[in-house]
Amino acid sequence: MCQKNQLLLMKAQKINITDSAVFISDLHLTDNASNNIFLNFLEHSSVLTNNLFILGDLFDYWVGDDSGMYSNEISALREFGEQKNIYFIHGNRDFLIGRNYFRENQITILDDETQITLGHHRVLLMHGDTLCSDDSDYQAFRKEVRSKKWQENFLAKKLDERISIASDLREQSKKLNLNKPENIIDVNEKTVNSVIEKNPPIEILIHGHTHRQNTHRYNAFTRFVLGDWKENQGNYLIWKEAKGFEFKTFS
Repeated sequence: MCQKNQLLLMKAQKINITDSAVFISDLHLTDNASNNIFLNFLEHSSVLTNNLFILGDLFDYWVGDDSGMYSNEISALREFGEQKNIYFIHGNRDFLIGRNYFRENQITILDDETQITLGHHRVLLMHGDTLCSDDSDYQAFRKEVRSKKWQENFLAKKLDERISIASDLREQSKKLNLNKPENIIDVNEKTVNSVIEKNPPIEILIHGHTHRQNTHRYNAFTRFVLGDWKENQGNYLIWKEAKGFEFKTFS
């Protein structure tokens, strides 16, 4: 299975699925919580599909592969990944997860804006935060924390300091978003169209981040927005060759 995941990592842009796939994002799992809804979902998913796509923000925050956090969840993912395919795109909360760390745990990390094929559909996968281009403050922050220099400085700090910084950043983000108009923290339609134009020939765009589950139909493509998860209820988008796309809830 490790050999399989290494091969998939090298061929991330050539994922062709012919039977079924499940897509989730924005679970924001908390460390040291039971997270039973997610653990039960993994068991449920093993019956649904051989292909699970996690499009970011699985965890509420990630402060380094050495933290030992989310051990039960990582163990469950590894067990699932030994039998099925798990693909992951970094979100704005868990962008520090290392490629090697996930590969060792049977998970294939994909780049943002990854193209896959579902049956006859050309599909683009994203976390979705780069589509919110009107939120200039967030985009500037994103550019800073995704830089090699910032990440090296952050990961060089002691674990308790990293956890404290991550907690402070989350609180600051919550306060800032409370004062922002709804349209600012949602996607910019021109940016959506620009992304589609530079990734031809895309028919389907699937992303999360905005927590606004919906299906948006355009002239040339369809955009599926994944919803966020609550403490006792999750949601997912499933594609099956015979039935197409459908949103489902899980509790």
